[in-house]
Amino acid sequence: MKLMDVKLLVSAILALPFVSVAAVECGDTITSAEILTEDLLNCSGTPALTIEGPTGSLDMNGFTLECGGGSTRGIDVQGNAAVLSNGVVDGCAVGIFVIGDGFHSVQSMTVQDGINTGIWLVSEYNIVSGSTVTDGYTIGIEVSGESNSAIGNFLVEGNQAAPFRGIAINGNNAFVAQNFCDNNSQGGIVIQPSSGGQVIQNSVTNGGQTGISMEGGGQSDYLVTGNIATGNPDGDLVDSNPDACMSTNLWYGNIFDTADPSCLD
Repeated sequence: MKLMDVKLLVSAILALPFVSVAAVECGDTITSAEILTEDLLNCSGTPALTIEGPTGSLDMNGFTLECGGGSTRGIDVQGNAAVLSNGVVDGCAVGIFVIGDGFHSVQSMTVQDGINTGIWLVSEYNIVSGSTVTDGYTIGIEVSGESNSAIGNFLVEGNQAAPFRGIAINGNNAFVAQNFCDNNSQGGIVIQPSSGGQVIQNSVTNGGQTGISMEGGGQSDYLVTGNIATGNPDGDLVDSNPDACMSTNLWYGNIFDTADPSCLD
């Protein structure tokens, strides 16, 4: 190999991000790129694990983090631009808690067998994608902060012993698209007082109450379009604003069986 080729190869290797495979333990705060090498079971602290950006990221590599006695939150994602991917969070009151300065990414996670909220987006400009929340939670994904996105997630209630909402939106400028909400005992996608959101191309079917709903009034400048909402006994599309037919919320191009009021489309 020519000397120039060797120099180029070395330069390319040095440019790659360093990924550690050192053992991660319950209670750790991760500030570098890590790959999980084993399950973390019966973690007792709160949070059970913390990822801090911008340098911290965790590829869970298919392994599980399990909350044990005294642990109420599974993984805190804080700082800015942290990444969490490819794992299972089991048995936590709040599975993944996204806080700090925002711009975080949660990808391909499964959150199961919990109590309160599966994935909770609190800070701004975060994205959760390709993830599944199931069994036991009151809310699958809660979108609280500004300008957060939930794209291509699966909110499926396997155990209807607890009331389950697929996605709850109470932050402004949310982007909620291509999610699958099925068999939820409460609302599939529930929009609480907020503004400027887009709810696009979601499938919300066979719930115990409403499909896509605006609760309590106070929502404005929403675009709700291209969704499939069927088999929801309290209404597939519901807007509780008193001026729903004349408001700044735009409902059109959805596939549904029932709407309240009937002007929703």
